Amino acid sequence: MRNRIAANPAAFPFDAKKAAEVAAFFLLKARERDASITVLKLMKLMYLAERKSYQQYGTPIVGDDLLSMAHGPVLSNTLNLINSAPEERQGGDHWDALIAERDSGKYMCLQPDARINDARINSTDDLLQLSDADVEILELVWDEFGNFSAHKLRDYTHDHANCPEWEDQNGSSIPISMSVMLESMGYSPDAIQAICSNLQQMASTSAILKPQVVF
Repeated sequence: MRNRIAANPAAFPFDAKKAAEVAAFFLLKARERDASITVLKLMKLMYLAERKSYQQYGTPIVGDDLLSMAHGPVLSNTLNLINSAPEERQGGDHWDALIAERDSGKYMCLQPDARINDARINSTDDLLQLSDADVEILELVWDEFGNFSAHKLRDYTHDHANCPEWEDQNGSSIPISMSVMLESMGYSPDAIQAICSNLQQMASTSAILKPQVVF
């Protein structure tokens, strides 16, 4: 069993399908350059994309729980998808369809025959869970950071000029406060309250719409 990260109480719904497609987006971009992406680099790219979405729109792409860890900030549920064995992965069908299992190595890859609803994934245009706004964010992040090494990305997210929300906890992990992150982006207290209220409403709506299991 691989190590799992305890998720924080979610303030908004995590979208595992979009998380899989964001990961696939960056892996497709790397494939175009005949390049490889490590787990560390993929996680940093995904975190920076989630952060930029909050910065530009006040909403997330995948709605993940944010954590400060030793190698910088991470997306908690997404990292669990990466680290979990297939039989342990919760809500990971879309992930399994797109992202190959890594063995003992550190590199991430697409499934050799990645498909969605029997349609083969050949380019980022085939990732239908992602909105135009999502793709715009992902393109910006790739253009800026796609050439960074994993360690350069880690160092970038350790720099408080770039990610002031991250805290070094000497090897442990702690939740990243949404209000602290939004404040670091220049949002006013009123705007922060409005964004957090909107996220809570999203969570409530998702809980209402979620199918109930009847025994």
